[in-house]
Amino acid sequence: MKSERDFRNYLAGAALAFGIVLLSSQILQLVFGGNSVEAGSELYTLIVNIYLAAHLVGGFAGGFLVARVKGKDFIQVGTVTGIMAYIFETIYNVVFESAMTDIYAAVSLLIGGIVGAMFFRARSEKERIASKKPEEPKPAPEEPKKE
Repeated sequence: MKSERDFRNYLAGAALAFGIVLLSSQILQLVFGGNSVEAGSELYTLIVNIYLAAHLVGGFAGGFLVARVKGKDFIQVGTVTGIMAYIFETIYNVVFESAMTDIYAAVSLLIGGIVGAMFFRARSEKERIASKKPEEPKPAPEEPKKE
């Protein structure tokens, strides 16, 4: 039962990561006209950088939110979320775009997922440390009375 819930959490995080990537990809195609930009130009470089940044942001958001629910195994959370999002992207691109995705997309999703999960870990550790009250000094033990 717990593994089914974990799978659903990973699936939700991967869907969110892929959704951010898909939305940004469609907006880029709408604004810049799809394949009309010639490779090697400054505009092409800008589009590729925005595309990779969208993968990083998507992976970050998915990894962060799954780590928030799971609460442990942060590297595993980020890795699984990033890989599942890449699988979603590959399936979408093969079925609808008739193209394969590149390795940069996979690496960006993977790094984004891991960084997002580790960011949640750092944030939760910071909150834990900040909420810890300083220890009050213990009273000195009384010396035994001599008779």
